[in-house]
Amino acid sequence: MFQDNSSNIVQLGSPSGSPDSDYIVFTDKSIKHLGAVSRRRVVWAQGLKGLGIRITPKGTKSFVFKYDIDGRDRWLTFGQYPRMKLAEALREYGAALDRVEAGEDPADDNVRLNAERRSAPTVRQLAADYIEKYAKPRKRSWTEDERILDYDVLPKWGSKKVSAVKRRDVVDLLDEIVERGAPVQANRTLAVVRRMFNFAIDRDVIQISPCHRIRPPSAETSKDRYLTLDEIKLFWDLLETAPLTKRMRLALKLLLLTLQRSSEVIGMNKAEINLREKTWIIPAERTKNKKAHLVPLSPQALVFIKTLMKTASEDGFLFRGEGRSDHLTKAALSRAVARNIDHFGISKFTPHDLRRTGSTQLAAFKVPRFDRDRVLNHADRSIGAVYDIHGYEEEKRATLSLWEDIVMRAVASERRVNVSRLRKDLKYADHFRA
Repeated sequence: MFQDNSSNIVQLGSPSGSPDSDYIVFTDKSIKHLGAVSRRRVVWAQGLKGLGIRITPKGTKSFVFKYDIDGRDRWLTFGQYPRMKLAEALREYGAALDRVEAGEDPADDNVRLNAERRSAPTVRQLAADYIEKYAKPRKRSWTEDERILDYDVLPKWGSKKVSAVKRRDVVDLLDEIVERGAPVQANRTLAVVRRMFNFAIDRDVIQISPCHRIRPPSAETSKDRYLTLDEIKLFWDLLETAPLTKRMRLALKLLLLTLQRSSEVIGMNKAEINLREKTWIIPAERTKNKKAHLVPLSPQALVFIKTLMKTASEDGFLFRGEGRSDHLTKAALSRAVARNIDHFGISKFTPHDLRRTGSTQLAAFKVPRFDRDRVLNHADRSIGAVYDIHGYEEEKRATLSLWEDIVMRAVASERRVNVSRLRKDLKYADHFRA
């Protein structure tokens, strides 16, 4: 049996001769001092049958093992020095020599592993499978995943084996995106890459995701957080496949379309809805500023409300069921969003951020702050304490109609939203140019 102890090694003979071969006692010092060669050669270990170190003209040194199986010379490479230490090479050699003496070929495992490595999928192949077998069947916005992969991921990793992508690769990629001035896009890229590698785990391509415990590189604080139009598209589309009840999905969509507070939406009652006038009047006791608030209902919001009215509770509440466990709460809305952030593929946000999203995006479409504040029911001390709830209905209806158009155009976009073109196309925008 081979022993890793050079002072007690028994002479086992040497491989068949070669004019480019020498013999030395293998020590770290002797291997380190092996000089450059004009052509590839092997230096053999004195007293260790078949163990050598192969040296190339570029100075690469690799531990090799030459042995005989059924009268045929075979070669096995263990690894490169100094990445592979001498002690490790001696252990590999001892195990391989034992197998040869037992009549086995130690290269069989390497052949199998090399074949598996050659057949292992590349990131490009994984991305194609992810899009076809996961994203397309589950996400109406699968083209956004495809765009992100094509733009930032495949140019870097396309030819890499999936198993070769490490956490450092993911971190470096995200750093590059942040450094080019796109921190939010880095967050989006991480979300897509994480889903793709989770898909690879599910299909037994890899065992551990290189995205494990990597946090979004860009901090988006709650007081600043709003969704881009591309994020609105992802959120809206992926609500359909999120593990949520139908009422929860409609509540979140109504939050986005009406821009009212969570408590006001989930407390909506049939008595507050005027289908003929297409309005929703929130009573003073349910508003933050304790003033009754008229909300004009845009077409899609009205469709959702009519659907909810069919299953309203006996006392008229649209989001309250018969049992206590079926009662929709602000906390439930927040948990629903938090638990599905990875599913949506966007950075962390809260239900309240949907309200900020509308105000911020409407500002980008040149809607005056005064009109936005009327929709949001912000306190307005400039017009006195007495306020007619029907005041500014035209401005509020125009604002919410414009907002619904923005949202639905973004949702219908096949790829990224063309904001400049959208600003030119929307018919309600004329109201705010006068």
